[in-house]
Amino acid sequence: MDLSNEKLKQQQDQYAEEAKDYIDRPKKTKSILKRANNSIQKNSSLSLVFSPVRLFIDMVRSYQSGEYRDIRRTTILKVIGALIYLVSPIDLIPDFILGFGFADDIAIILFVTKTIFEELTRYSDWQDEQQKARTQPLQSEDAY
Repeated sequence: MDLSNEKLKQQQDQYAEEAKDYIDRPKKTKSILKRANNSIQKNSSLSLVFSPVRLFIDMVRSYQSGEYRDIRRTTILKVIGALIYLVSPIDLIPDFILGFGFADDIAIILFVTKTIFEELTRYSDWQDEQQKARTQPLQSEDAY
């Protein structure tokens, strides 16, 4: 079970390459997002990485809808690649191996999170601003 940074980068690059087939195909990407969301909801062993995975899913949705484009294409490819890896039945460690099956999934998610941390933080901040804007009541000039 080789989960070295070199092996993780190799896996990230491989799946980011596969993600090129998804990035401009919203229907195909939507399927991966749904499967990734289902995966984190079903597997409590992934609780450590729920936040980044949810951010990954939201980031891809925002990117594909055109709402958020302040991100490099290579970053989106890494994110989609990580999600493809998460839902892929072919892993470094098969998911059915109790206790260890999700170790590689977690390692890949954390590795990608680390490599895109700055852009992920910017996206999270943008997402927070959007949420605040939606929940703040409109103030009219007559109120003053």
